[in-house]
Amino acid sequence: MTPLPLLSRDCIICSVNVWLAPVEWVFDLIEAELERRGIALQRAHDREPQRI
Repeated sequence: MTPLPLLSRDCIICSVNVWLAPVEWVFDLIEAELERRGIALQRAHDREPQRI
């Protein structure tokens, strides 16, 4: 690839990461508060697949 598309790709990746960082931080705060209040959270990898 030429330098311009590589630079464009890196800028897009960086801007998405910067945009998502506050969202992830807020979700972590909410999750921590729920755990502090004693609400058990079920993680996606802890769930068993649904059987039909």
